[in-house]
Amino acid sequence: MKKKIITVAIVSALMAGCSNTSTTEATSQAGHEHRTSSAAQYQNIDLDARYDDGILKEHESNLFWGEGERIKVLWTTGETLAYTEESDHVHPALIDHGRKMQQAILQVDDNIYLGYGYGINTPVMIEGDDGIIIVDPGESVEMASVVRNEFRRITDKPLKAIIYSHNHIDHISGVRAWTTDEAVASGEVKIIAEEGLTAAVANWSSNLGTLFGHRTSYTGAKHVEEGEHGTVNDGLGPRFMQGQISFIEPNVLIPHLGELDITISGVRMKIVNVPSETKDELVIYFPGQKILHAAEVLQGENFPNLHSIRGTKFRDPSMWFKGIDVMRQFDTEIMINSHGRPVEGKAAVDNVLTSYRDAIQFTHDQTIRYMNEGQTPDELVESVNLPEHLASHPWLGEHYGTVDHAVRQIYVGYNGFFEGDPWQLEPMSYDQRAKAMVEIMGGRKTIINNATAAIEAGNYTWAAEILSHNITADRADMESRLLKSKAYRLWAADQVNINWRNWALNAAAELEGTRDFSNMISFASMDVLTALPSHQIFDMMTATLVAEDTLDVHQKLAYRFSDTGESFTIEIRRGIAQLHKVALDDADIVIDTTRDVLNQILAAGPNTTDVIGENMLSGEFRFTSGGVKEFGQFMGYFATAMPPEEIMLIVR
Repeated sequence: MKKKIITVAIVSALMAGCSNTSTTEATSQAGHEHRTSSAAQYQNIDLDARYDDGILKEHESNLFWGEGERIKVLWTTGETLAYTEESDHVHPALIDHGRKMQQAILQVDDNIYLGYGYGINTPVMIEGDDGIIIVDPGESVEMASVVRNEFRRITDKPLKAIIYSHNHIDHISGVRAWTTDEAVASGEVKIIAEEGLTAAVANWSSNLGTLFGHRTSYTGAKHVEEGEHGTVNDGLGPRFMQGQISFIEPNVLIPHLGELDITISGVRMKIVNVPSETKDELVIYFPGQKILHAAEVLQGENFPNLHSIRGTKFRDPSMWFKGIDVMRQFDTEIMINSHGRPVEGKAAVDNVLTSYRDAIQFTHDQTIRYMNEGQTPDELVESVNLPEHLASHPWLGEHYGTVDHAVRQIYVGYNGFFEGDPWQLEPMSYDQRAKAMVEIMGGRKTIINNATAAIEAGNYTWAAEILSHNITADRADMESRLLKSKAYRLWAADQVNINWRNWALNAAAELEGTRDFSNMISFASMDVLTALPSHQIFDMMTATLVAEDTLDVHQKLAYRFSDTGESFTIEIRRGIAQLHKVALDDADIVIDTTRDVLNQILAAGPNTTDVIGENMLSGEFRFTSGGVKEFGQFMGYFATAMPPEEIMLIVR
């Protein structure tokens, strides 16, 4: 991505409070350097012109890589969910990227089918002797239903198994389009996953579901219109197709770092846990056909999100590229993926896998190298740049991940937030710091004048940065907010990275007060919550305790489920809530009920009181100790989720 060059003259001029004329000249000079850097970057991503090793060849259909000896386009719909028209508001590289995403059913050999371009995920159907296997059912029930109907034009053989490649929402959430709880519980349908998948689903759907859903809506530009003034594709695929988020727990578990050799409907598979983007990632190798399903170890035809700016735990790059080395040991002639187009040809597959892992290792190793020279994140983004043979590789365009935000998370992941200067340990309070910066920089109007000059010079992020002080000092300062919004919209139009573009557009909408919440992404699906193990439901409560209200409280609430035989106690003890996986004998409140009733309560939303009352009348929710008054007081110590409309990420 582009490097932002800020001259010492700008900072010196602002700190000295010199005249607008001299400051504007300095800002314009920085903007000139910035535009030069942008032009150089655009040359770096002109991939068709700069990369030709004679190994990777796009098929004339533009839907896969190779000659088409074993891959063919079965049919296309003539539609695409990506925005593909030229526009002054969209970088040409993003338009070109979206033109690779038209809807199609692809066939590999005579038994493997890909539903490509129907969402950001590509469901895969493997046809066996007497049934089918689905890898990654889709990102919503609605999206999965569309692909299922397409696949059912090919065969009506019954479903035998589903493989979750990993826990992310776009790889599991369409499961109910394919099967039912009863079919899985009976063993009629196998759902195969790594052993940690359900716990990972619990993390994104409950513990941090509110924040992750909100930030993912920014990553997908869900608060603004689609098209040239909004999202144009989702990097991994054309568009995340929202709808019902469903989940059914797996019934066949693969140990962490383990593998499973299994034959289903005559189809032999080696399923291997390859920690990479997630720790529960599974790849599938079909030895009889020398075909590898690479899951999302490769994040499509993009430099990977070694860190996702929507927010994730640390993704270990060294684990990731070593995982690709495991995949390189397979004798692979065709590679298919959860995202991106399939690759045909042994040499082509090896080229993609090798280049992809080398880009990750290069980014990791060179970041470590410069960290050992004392560089901090702002310096690392200037020092770590992919070499030409990787930067220009067609599978490493920075449309989804970037080297810049990867090196920042590598620094924090290994070293933590503290860069070494002690002021960071006890900085001035957030609001007071902003007010002091406004004063030092010459006042609110001076900042606006300099931000205007920076925008005119094309230095958009510098304008946004200095305007942030005005806005924090006075969140109702609409002049500063609208000017910052303008800077972000102009910056967005210049981005080749869809995540950077989308964040800027959503940020602009927040600054303007025009966010549209009708299309936002929510991870807090009731279907997912009711499918989670009971202990995870209660465990998520502990992080919602309003600690300051309970510093003198010591109370215990126990649940006993007659249908599952489980018991749990939540103990509030002076500002913490501890979960016990038993019913403690000295619990102040004891409730005898069932997990089925708990599911009803979870699904009730604002009607929770009514559901509890109905089950009390029927005897399905009984107080053995304590009562309704004590129960209400206890539950009142836990916070409800803040409405997303009140969560401000930019105006703060």
